[in-house]
Amino acid sequence: MKERQDAKDELRTQVWLPADTSRRLRAIAERAGLRPEQILAQLAEHAVLGDDGAVSVARCIPERG
Repeated sequence: MKERQDAKDELRTQVWLPADTSRRLRAIAERAGLRPEQILAQLAEHAVLGDDGAVSVARCIPERG
């Protein structure tokens, strides 16, 4: 049942990024030994929404999992 709930809560999406942002993301992922989508997922895990509506991500170290 938990697996079913987890699958229901998963999000699958396509993200189209500008070329310069895409290159930066790929370089970061390569340096961390991860795939770009893993970097984005980890950033999303650390993202917080402020009272003013601003989204921020505290400094974090990518983890290989």
